[in-house]
Order: sequence, then C-alpha cells, then structure tokens
Amino acid sequence: MNARDDATLLRAVALRDEAAFAELYERLSRPVFSLVVRVLRSRTEAEEVLQEAFWQVWERAPDFRAEVGSPFSWVVTIARRKAIDRLRANARHLRRIEEAQGLRNDDDWIAPAALESLTSGESGAAVRAALAKLNPAERHAIALAFFDGLTHDEIAQALRAPVGTIKARIRRGLLKLKPALARVRPAANG
Repeated sequence: MNARDDATLLRAVALRDEAAFAELYERLSRPVFSLVVRVLRSRTEAEEVLQEAFWQVWERAPDFRAEVGSPFSWVVTIARRKAIDRLRANARHLRRIEEAQGLRNDDDWIAPAALESLTSGESGAAVRAALAKLNPAERHAIALAFFDGLTHDEIAQALRAPVGTIKARIRRGLLKLKPALARVRPAANG
C-alpha cells in the first residue's frame, strides 16, 4: 500500500475512525517498533513507547499535514521523540539513584527539584513543614519513592539498606505525615 493510502487512513483517524486507526497501526507498528527498539535497546520499553506513540497519533491525527511529509515519517518522528524522551527520563532516574548512593548519610540528602515544584504555595509550605518533621531516613526514603519514582528495591540499593527497612521507613513516615496532610487537603480543594 502506498503513502496516499496511509494519508487517507490518517485523515479517517482524525475523524476518530477506530477501524482506520487499527489498519494504520497494523501497517506501521512493526517498522516503528524496530526503530524504537534500536533507540532504547529494550523490547519491553519499546513496547511501552510504541503504545504511547500511537496514542499520540490518535490524539494528534488532526494535526497531520500531508504537504509536510508522509504519514510514515510523521509517525516515526513521534515515536523517535518518545523514545528519546524515555532515554532522557531513564538517565535522570539513574542519576538520582547514583546521587542517593553517593551520600555519606541521610543528612547530606538534597531534595529533588520536583519537591519544590510540587509543593509550592500555601499547601506546599505545609507539606514541606510536615516533611521537615520526619527523621532524615524517613524523609529521604519517602522523597526517593514519591518524588523521584524509585521502587523499594532501587531505594534499598541506593541507600544500602534492606528492602524491609526501606518499606518500614516509608510506612512510618507516611503515618507521621497523614495528620499534617489531612489538614492540607481541604485547602487544596477549595
């Protein structure tokens, strides 16, 4: 099938034609997947990125302009950008694990930038104050889990502590945070 056929399909996808989307996916997913696997070097991550890319194709199909390029090139560009974004996110994630491993103790820990951006404003001040009341080990484990997105295993590896210890720190910290954060919730909704 030719690019014109793909362009026709993409115009139908823009009108939310699910059958056209399924056909376009059937045509383009294998070569796009191959590209994404080459970029990421992981079949599992490539499968996730492929799904994200085609979701974006579904959402942005009305933006496609045939005069700028072929549907295949447009889809490949979307998938390539998603794959590169994933590589960058993975690199940031690994850097955060390495930073946590390099600390001499929990007092050396520096809050991630996400903590500041997620906790701005009046309710943010309450969240920061509540976090400051935790002991450093609990605060560090909670921040790595909730602000950096590390798994319990990754936190345990980074902090050189047993997984059970990390889970206990997070649980104790969350129990201590619960009363303070319960007072924040009504203000955040208002």
